[in-house]
Amino acid sequence: MAASPEMSRLLTAMRDELGDWAEASERLEHVIGDVLLGRSLTEGEIEAVQALDGLSQHLRQLSQLCGDLSGVSADHQEAADHIQAAVGRLNLGGLGRRLAGLPVVVTLGSGDAELW
Repeated sequence: MAASPEMSRLLTAMRDELGDWAEASERLEHVIGDVLLGRSLTEGEIEAVQALDGLSQHLRQLSQLCGDLSGVSADHQEAADHIQAAVGRLNLGGLGRRLAGLPVVVTLGSGDAELW
């Protein structure tokens, strides 16, 4: 059975989200290498290190979402309701809104903590 349109859209959004965080992780790898070599960090590199906390939080929430979606019904309407509820439980810096295809209302500046 083909995936519901809601599930296809969600998986595409999750692919994009994970891709963005993979890029952040790769930048962090380079920064950590520089630190281990004893080089001083630039302001941008310090921000990359600070992104590690955001990476951990986003991975935790995406993991939660995957668990919530593990029991999605084959019925398209039930699946849509299940997906909407699972995405609605995400409360981290607009993650749920991005995955739902909604505009993100609040943005955090550099160094602002995400509390959830």
